[in-house]
Order: sequence, then structure tokens, then C-alpha cells
Amino acid sequence: MSAHTEQIHWQHLKMGDREAFMFLYETHYQALFAFGCRVSMDRELVKDSIHELFCELWDRRSRLPEVENIKSYLFTYLKRKLLRESQDAFASLTDTTTIPAERSYEEMLVEMQSDEDTKQRVQHLLSKLTPGQLEMIRLKYYEQLSYEAIAQRLQVQPRTVYNQVSEALKTLRKHMQVFSSLLLFLFVR
Repeated sequence: MSAHTEQIHWQHLKMGDREAFMFLYETHYQALFAFGCRVSMDRELVKDSIHELFCELWDRRSRLPEVENIKSYLFTYLKRKLLRESQDAFASLTDTTTIPAERSYEEMLVEMQSDEDTKQRVQHLLSKLTPGQLEMIRLKYYEQLSYEAIAQRLQVQPRTVYNQVSEALKTLRKHMQVFSSLLLFLFVR
């Protein structure tokens, strides 16, 4: 398909043309799925993210930007969406919830045990990363540095930081899924 044809469909999508929307969906779905599976090992997450991507495009159709390369735009959109999901999953692992001040002794013991279990799980997950990935994750999520700032600090290219953080998040997600599957197996028996 030519870039000109895609541009026409993009413009029609922006005007609310459902056929143009479906054309873009059907034209790009397989490539987006293949690309998404390289970003995330979770095929269901990739499918859901592609569906959400197109729903968001439709919802924001009148405010969509002018785009030169639609395929590139969709790939970037999907990659960001998948990385956000990975970051959210990682953040939820390390997030501690607040509990009201009035707690019984038993509740405090349960909380302390849960916190210790969570810490051990996080430490176990982080042990699966290379030292370089661990350092980049620490700088990105604990010191909240940008990819560029991390690259400057470590004297590497920003793309290297981006790729290493992405690989680290994939590793963490894979091991989280294995851990979750094991827990499910143990508790369902």
C-alpha cells in the first residue's frame, strides 16, 4: 500500500469515516501484533494494547496529528503503550499501600509479613537482571532520571539505555508471570 493511500485513509479517519478506520486496523493489525510480541512476551497484553490503541485513535480522531508515516506512528504508539504497561506492573510490585493507623496486633504482623514477602519477591525478580540493567532500572524508577540523563551519567547512548530498560522490564514481566502461575497452581490445588 502506498504512503499516499494511507494518508488519505488517515485523513478520512480524522473526519470520522469508519471504513477508513477499519481499513487502517485491518492493514496494520498483523504487523503491529508481530512488532508488539517483540516488545512484550505477553501476547494477550499485545492484543489488548492494539485494540486499546485503535479505540483511542477513534475516540481522539478529530484531534489526531498530521502524520507522515502512519505505520511508524502506530508502532511508536504501541511500543509506548506496552512499555507503560510494563512500568505500571513494575510500579505495582514495589508500591506499598497505606493502612489506617488503628490496627490490631495481628493486622500489623500480617502487614509486616506481606511487606517482607513483597520485598523478597522484588529482590528475587531484580536478581534476574544484569548489573547494567539493574543500575538503569534504579536510575530510571528510583531516581526518576530521564533516558538522556541516564545515558549521560553512564556514558552510553540514550538508545542503549532505552533498550536495556525495555529488556529488563521484559525479564521482570516474564519472571512475574512464572511466579504468578506457580502461586496460582499451588493455591488452586
